[in-house]
Amino acid sequence: MTFRTETDGIGPIPVPENALYGAQTQRALNLYPVAGQKTLGDYPALVKGLLAVKATAARVNRNHGELDAVLGMNIEIVCQSLMEDFSPALFPVHAFHGGGGISTNMNLNEVVANLVNSKFYNQPPGSYTPAHPNDHINLNHSTSDALQTACHLAARAEGLSLIEAMHRLEHALKCLQRQHRGQQKIARTCLQDAVAIDFADFWGGMLASVESYRDKLTRACDGLLAVNLGANIIGRAGDCSPAFAAECIEALNQTTSGHYTRHCNFYQCSQSLDAQVALAAEVENLAGFLVKMAKDIRLMASGPETGLAEIVLPAVQPGSSAMPGKVNPTIPEFMVQCAMQSIGHCTTVKLSHGHGELDYTPWGMLVITNLLDAVDHLTKGVAVFADQCVIGIRLHPETNKQNVDSLIPTVIELKKRLGYKETSTLVKQLNSDKDALKAYLISLTVDK
Repeated sequence: MTFRTETDGIGPIPVPENALYGAQTQRALNLYPVAGQKTLGDYPALVKGLLAVKATAARVNRNHGELDAVLGMNIEIVCQSLMEDFSPALFPVHAFHGGGGISTNMNLNEVVANLVNSKFYNQPPGSYTPAHPNDHINLNHSTSDALQTACHLAARAEGLSLIEAMHRLEHALKCLQRQHRGQQKIARTCLQDAVAIDFADFWGGMLASVESYRDKLTRACDGLLAVNLGANIIGRAGDCSPAFAAECIEALNQTTSGHYTRHCNFYQCSQSLDAQVALAAEVENLAGFLVKMAKDIRLMASGPETGLAEIVLPAVQPGSSAMPGKVNPTIPEFMVQCAMQSIGHCTTVKLSHGHGELDYTPWGMLVITNLLDAVDHLTKGVAVFADQCVIGIRLHPETNKQNVDSLIPTVIELKKRLGYKETSTLVKQLNSDKDALKAYLISLTVDK
């Protein structure tokens, strides 16, 4: 392999001759080994968010004469083309690294500059003329505001994908409600028999939880609409041109077809990543519920002969290499694993948020990569759970009829007639004999 030599603030460094990244990206590659781990390119939503910011900056800067009009247009064109034809290999730095995301921002700045120079000006990589990574691609913003704005764009986009997957789960539960209305099951408290309820009510309880978590996720995603582009380094006014600060949000909305707004306090944005952490909290809460929901469905399908066997799950794959005919509840188990993994990522988000210091939190890359991973795990898990399991659940009528005719439901019916004390005495007298108690209940009905 042949190399070119580039020079940054540290000194000269060899870079592969045809690489579209440059010196600062190469330093990151040398410092933070990637082997077997995720790179920036593995997070396309984040890179595309940052490209949208760069395209926006180029538009505003050329509109106000702070950037040559043709050069600014070419920068915008390259950013748009990278968003439309995304290439992960162009962004090889480790997904998180020291410096508060500097390597992420410079990886992208260098790639855009080199592509502009090669496509429009026939300049080789590393020439950085006329487009320079810092002077032109990074004009009027810093890593701080550009990256955090990109994080909001990325987290919101992925959050909306999770919300769409939850709509599919809601649809599946509504189908079960319609199909199973009027069919009873025995409820359980502390895993012991309780009263008889309608299956439609049981599915309705799950549905209400899913809808509630979806509403909370939606509000958290809406909280990401407030961005700090124009805040530059730590939110201090005047560190970018007034014209850029005044118009960058409107231009961002033109670039993204979004509805983003200027955050009310740029200093807060520099000190804390509150909106991302708020989304992580809702994702973690949802994941906890999904663990319970999937395990409940798995338990209700246990058996088929010696378990609860109240419902039958779709058979999707053989369940044993040694026991012919065995079918395991692999889809609910997949959902549980996705949710548990998601919770782990959310825990990292919380830890990262709590370790920011003073005016700037340098842990943003750890926050956003773990947040995106958490959301991605749930999105995939929920979609599979809804489409491959929940929508196809069938009832086991014989088991449910036998359960509803059991002791506790009979005792509850007697209590309605006789009251708690008299029923309790009767149960003791008849030694909890279900048939005798049922006969007594029938006699009360006949006498009436």
